[in-house]
Amino acid sequence: MALKITREKYPYRQAVLGIIIDENKQFLIVQKLNYQKNEWSFAGGGIEKDETPKQAVVRELEEELGSKKFKVVAESKIPYSYEWPDQVILKQYRKVGKFYRGALIKYFLVKFFGKKEELKLQADELRAIKWVKLEELPKHLIFPSQWYSAKKVLKELL
Repeated sequence: MALKITREKYPYRQAVLGIIIDENKQFLIVQKLNYQKNEWSFAGGGIEKDETPKQAVVRELEEELGSKKFKVVAESKIPYSYEWPDQVILKQYRKVGKFYRGALIKYFLVKFFGKKEELKLQADELRAIKWVKLEELPKHLIFPSQWYSAKKVLKELL
């Protein structure tokens, strides 16, 4: 028997994404292990208890990409929320013991000032990373409303 999830009664998980840009104006995107081969995102993750969003984005980037050579340069005022499929809600519940209906994202613009070969992917979360130009982002950010939201934030922060 399938479990019926009444998502409307659950909160959004508070999360952050870092729009990472290098000195060549290329953007770093990541492919999580559970993504399909054509699905990408900016790096980031959930905000932990007693952590500010800025602290969370710095921690997440260091964990996921194995480098401390990031500098947060701007914070977006434009939030982005999305609903999770039922299987993701259940997976997250098993992981943290709480139900969330989806994620409410805060974006940050982050400069990377290290060498690309220094980056070391967090093997239990990421399959791949890729540096792309601004005009290439739409073909990689294909989740519903993902590019639409990112485009608004980029216009605000760049």
